[in-house]
Amino acid sequence: MGGDQGKGPSGASAPRQPQVRGITFVSHMVVELPPSVQGNGPSMATLVEVAHILESARREPPLSLAEVGRRMSAKRVRHATVRACLDLLERLGSVTTGSKAVQWTLSRDEKLWDAVRRGRPLTRAR
Repeated sequence: MGGDQGKGPSGASAPRQPQVRGITFVSHMVVELPPSVQGNGPSMATLVEVAHILESARREPPLSLAEVGRRMSAKRVRHATVRACLDLLERLGSVTTGSKAVQWTLSRDEKLWDAVRRGRPLTRAR
């Protein structure tokens, strides 16, 4: 019984598995729900819809929460649902929220992010 251990189907010794020794570090990102979110919070579809509304209005003046709700496809949207979406988008760095309105501030401009990484100004000083 004990003589068959470590042998493959043909009777040859099975290759040894490498062993990991030492400390293994695991990192993970925790995105917590904002305190304004009650229960399960808004659906992913609602969150994406609010993000699309704000991103498409990025060249307009800041939008009020009521205006964001009016632009949504649903006939009626609870103010708390819009607020929860905006709070989560703000935590992710996509929007900037003021006391009365919200504005899309996330930029996908590669020139901007390249300048930020290199620490260079975007325009030349005059």
